[in-house]
Amino acid sequence: MPVIALNNLLQAAVLLTATAHFLLSLRGFFSIRKPAVDGTWRRFALILPAHNEETVIKFSIESLFKMDYPADKFDIYIIADHCTDKTVEIAGASGVSILEHTGPDKKTGKGRALKWACPRILALNKHDALCYFDADSLAHPGFLSAINAQLAAGAEVVQGRLVTKNPENWLTRIIASELIMYNRFYERPKYALGLSAKLFGKGLCLSKKISANHEWDETSLTEDLELQMRLIRHGVHIAWAENAIIYDEEPATLRQYLQRTIRWKCGAFDTSRRHLAGLWRRAILSRDASALEGAIYCARNYLLPVVLLTIALTAYFRESFNFYIWLYRQGEHLKPAILLPAAALLAAYPAVAMRQERAPLGIVAAFFLQPALLLLRIPIFVAGVFRTRDEWERTEHTSKVTISDLVKASPETSVEPAQADN
Repeated sequence: MPVIALNNLLQAAVLLTATAHFLLSLRGFFSIRKPAVDGTWRRFALILPAHNEETVIKFSIESLFKMDYPADKFDIYIIADHCTDKTVEIAGASGVSILEHTGPDKKTGKGRALKWACPRILALNKHDALCYFDADSLAHPGFLSAINAQLAAGAEVVQGRLVTKNPENWLTRIIASELIMYNRFYERPKYALGLSAKLFGKGLCLSKKISANHEWDETSLTEDLELQMRLIRHGVHIAWAENAIIYDEEPATLRQYLQRTIRWKCGAFDTSRRHLAGLWRRAILSRDASALEGAIYCARNYLLPVVLLTIALTAYFRESFNFYIWLYRQGEHLKPAILLPAAALLAAYPAVAMRQERAPLGIVAAFFLQPALLLLRIPIFVAGVFRTRDEWERTEHTSKVTISDLVKASPETSVEPAQADN
């Protein structure tokens, strides 16, 4: 019966994907090779789009000025996107260059602002690469040195490592613990195995060539994810720089979290619609592992309805052959031999990640609260499906943490960037 065959095929696909991610994550327990330095100080344009960010903009600019990199080798550009507060005034007082994206002929939105500003910066013909930050993000002093080392190794697109800058309540601590696990057991293994990293829209660098050939998409709600999949489809590799640390402000309230996550889900659906077929095509025809991983990532946007469908079909056709039930029965007699090692391995993941990052007790405890956020997956999925695609919303940023606070207190920065590959 075709429906039964489809059910078993979906079950096998979900299991195969989960197994592949598990095997990939094992690489996170081991060290990675750091790129060699060629002694060249490349010149960077540091681009920071901002829309009414008067509360936090000065802290981000301060972190860029404090980077341990020759001051004459980077320029800071603030892209003021329809600002109606004191963002331009505060940024101007710091001495950075300001490009104002405003006027009745220009719609607001990060992608639109970047697409408008980047050609103007490239036309100056004075930079080897463009780095992007958000108004709420803070750059580690060693950020540019780590990015420069990746470019010296041949990379043309580099994504830095995100760390939470405001683990001040249960929600931001849960997100902080997720990022620690994500970096250790997803991005680190992908980098070690030569797969492309995920772009986050902040802490990323594009070479001059890539910036000129691949403009930002002005219509996407997740312009970073859209650019990532577009680059992979064109065979451009995205390197991950573990030592290029960028501190990100996470939503401090459930309302902010839902607003941001629903926007991300909506943007992810749009990106999958645009690029999923092309990624599969490149993965098969070019035998491109990064394209395969990107295709699986996009397909995972539909994981929830697939899982719910397989559960419903399994319950309805429970008297017929069922792959999951068959597999369970095959290993039933091995339960005692499997459960103990499996439990030990699962415990090793957070133990290793939290120890390596020297996470404070609050973040360690928050890791075990992650299932609370999983309960929101269904409403987020539904909201993402029905959310308007052309409606861009900013997330309000209020954290007044400075880079001096983080570098002094953060365990991630207690070692020099070049040594953070242990």
